[in-house]
Amino acid sequence: MKLTHIRVKDFRSFSGEHEFEVSSGVNYFVGPNNCGKSNLVRALELALDSDASYVPERDRPARTGAMGAPPTSRITLTFDVGKTGPEVTLLRRADEYERAVRKARKGATTGKIQTYAADREVRMVTSFTGQGGRQTTFQAKGYGAASLPADSPKHVKLEAQFRSVVRSAVVHSGEDLESLLQGKFRQILQLVIADHLGEELGNAEQARSQYLAALQAELLEPLRAQIEARVGAMFPEIAAATLVPELPSVAETLSSVDVQLGDLVTTRLIDKGTGVRGAVLVSMLQYLAEQSRRSLVLAVEEPEAFLHPAAQEVIMEQLEELATRPDVSLLVTTHSPYVLSRRADASITELRKRSDGATSRAACCAGDESRAELIGSLYRDAGMAGVLERALSIPAGTRAVVITEGYTDGEFLRIACQAAGCAELLDGIHIISANGAKKVVFQAILARSATDKPVVAILDHDDQGRAAISKLEDFGWAKNKDLVSLASWPDKCPKGHDAEIEDLVPSLLWEDVIESVGELLVIDSKQKCDGKWHFQLSSTGKLEALGILPGVLKAEHAKPLVWLAEEINARVAKIEKSSAAAKAHAKTSGTS
Repeated sequence: MKLTHIRVKDFRSFSGEHEFEVSSGVNYFVGPNNCGKSNLVRALELALDSDASYVPERDRPARTGAMGAPPTSRITLTFDVGKTGPEVTLLRRADEYERAVRKARKGATTGKIQTYAADREVRMVTSFTGQGGRQTTFQAKGYGAASLPADSPKHVKLEAQFRSVVRSAVVHSGEDLESLLQGKFRQILQLVIADHLGEELGNAEQARSQYLAALQAELLEPLRAQIEARVGAMFPEIAAATLVPELPSVAETLSSVDVQLGDLVTTRLIDKGTGVRGAVLVSMLQYLAEQSRRSLVLAVEEPEAFLHPAAQEVIMEQLEELATRPDVSLLVTTHSPYVLSRRADASITELRKRSDGATSRAACCAGDESRAELIGSLYRDAGMAGVLERALSIPAGTRAVVITEGYTDGEFLRIACQAAGCAELLDGIHIISANGAKKVVFQAILARSATDKPVVAILDHDDQGRAAISKLEDFGWAKNKDLVSLASWPDKCPKGHDAEIEDLVPSLLWEDVIESVGELLVIDSKQKCDGKWHFQLSSTGKLEALGILPGVLKAEHAKPLVWLAEEINARVAKIEKSSAAAKAHAKTSGTS
């Protein structure tokens, strides 16, 4: 079974009705602190855990004005049901339930009857009254809120089957293993172990009984006999004494298990970093998913807590693997873009708080779509979301990454190499536009952290470009290896004028663009030097040029830009050589 839809009505910050589609992959919920992510997880937990408590003073949202609080909170979960034996039984009971609702409401019960169960769907509704009372019902197709009484046989059978087929677990933010094993998670773990290790569990129980009997018969018997004799002599009515040592059951032992991990020393899990503890929890979830014979709905809050970016990406891969199972529905709240999957079956939903304190769904996208707008709220500067999005969107087959100041820089390179018949110079080169020299610094550093491929930054020979090069050098970037400055262009202005990538296109071709579009739209400013014009192009001019240059740029015009493409490849080769030498040195040092 897979959870496919969540509807939350009047619960905590979810004032009114809110709906969320649940994808078959990982479902991420992002947004700033206190936007309602944990409230959504809590709603799911309340609906699926019949022992979870609803506290009206905390869980029922307030309303402005004289309307007062809403009379009920309601959580509706829709499941797509599979074809295992227990699921087939669930659908049969759900169909019987829906037909009984129709009959109770004087609806047709013969002929072609439409039910959710016939579509392999079950909709469970959990409602809470203003006094905190819980009611679980199931929807019948075409009958809205109508349901059977909770004590009716068909309802009892359906709910019992539903609870036996679907299990849920929530890992709250910062929760440790000990507290997790004291909650609902313990029951799921014991059920999973009983499902696939039933014989071993029986053997363990038998061994426990034998051990208990041995303790009583061999170690405690002398003491027991003396107590029985002496106490019996003083109190004739005492006929027997038995000594029963406190020996935890197998279930109790499993729920108090202590994980120890070794690096230089072996220590208890509680003594390891929070990141390591979080990784153990995710590993346990994977174990449950792999071994369980029931459907699981899992919610994990902030799995990235205290993990560095590379480890966060590993967690992302583990969560992706977890969600691929047909019987696992996975919801994750996160503040980290490194945890967000890029798989098409994943979904990312941004939650926001309105000015009145109510939560609303701001936007949603699939994992393989651009999510820069959704994760902008995670940054003080929303523009940084786009920077990180581009850094993490490095396609498979990339041999090197090139960071440019603007989008048209990379396009001019491609047009020129195509015109010169050397397009292969850019094969496997992934070009990322940083949208300005200042952002080249952030974009380049993030790209380097996101890939083990060579990363090269190209910067104009102007004040902004020089400042960016200086900052990157402060971060250890080498000017003759990791950076390409147009200051090294052999044909730059001998009088020291600034050089931008547009200057590598002959000025006579810019005149063609000006003639076609108009100088007012194309040129911001121009300067004449040694009989040649230096044009400062507008953003419109650069974009218009992309449609005109392919028709007028010839091989002889492309030489300066081909020089730049060759410089990029030379830098890539240097980085690869340096990286190979470093790996060889590390390998030699490790074996010596």
